[in-house]
Amino acid sequence: MLLFKAANSRRIRARTLHSRTEDARMRSVRRVIAQAARRVALLKTVARAACAVGVLLGSTPSSEAQGFDLTLFVGRAFPTYDERLTLRPPKPTLPGIDTSVVGSPLIKADGGLVFGGALALEFGILGIEGRVDATDVALELTGAQYNFRGTEPPFEGFHASVAVSDGRFDADRIPILSFNGRVRTPGPVALVASGGLSYLPDITLRGSIPLHVEGSNIPELPVSDLVLTLRAVPGESKHRWGVNGGAGLRVGRRVALVGEVRVFYFPEYELHFASENGGEILDELIGGLSPVRFKPIFVNAQAGVTFRF
Repeated sequence: MLLFKAANSRRIRARTLHSRTEDARMRSVRRVIAQAARRVALLKTVARAACAVGVLLGSTPSSEAQGFDLTLFVGRAFPTYDERLTLRPPKPTLPGIDTSVVGSPLIKADGGLVFGGALALEFGILGIEGRVDATDVALELTGAQYNFRGTEPPFEGFHASVAVSDGRFDADRIPILSFNGRVRTPGPVALVASGGLSYLPDITLRGSIPLHVEGSNIPELPVSDLVLTLRAVPGESKHRWGVNGGAGLRVGRRVALVGEVRVFYFPEYELHFASENGGEILDELIGGLSPVRFKPIFVNAQAGVTFRF
């Protein structure tokens, strides 16, 4: 009887172990089936996306599938800044002369004419673009007055003033070079958008400031022009690379009219004043001026004609 019970117990344990093994095997099979189902769903999603892109690319006429176009444009630049730039020059230190300053010079930006061209190679609605935007910018300066009074020999009794009138610094036209990616909607009326990297060459601004000199013991002098330049300090070359982006509307097929707005952004430049025809006193005044922190941010509005080939 005892032998029968032991054999029966062994058979029950064997059946239990077998059942557990089968359950584990079934769970493993179900996991494999679930993973395969997820992979199939992912492949279906990718396939649908590929088909959608193919339909979109194939929706353009065959004549537009691949080609290049040339755009010539003209417009106006609108430089923007976070704030106006105020120059607060220190008083010049001249032995025996006391100096006071009335007013504080103020600099603000002004834009000008923009013209240029863009050459693009298209692959359906996508393309690459190289362009040059020749941009005219300037800085406008509001003036101040410097008063000089002699306090020690040999300048006792000497009184003079130098009035610095408003002036303007015009930059050599800046050819901004850009390499962009581009996208265009199909059809004769198309929305075109592009953006990428831009390169800013050297910046030099040059202008003249009218000066009026008066003195108690000297005859009144005629108004003369002080020629000044603003140049980037050495080591600013790392700031030449920036970004650009723009969008516009193109109407037409082989020959089309186009209008767009484009923004250029570059890191901040530090510009220093230099005199080309100033005397000793004026050179000291100019040498004490704080550098101009020029932030090249341009918003260009332009229109032109596109020729497709």
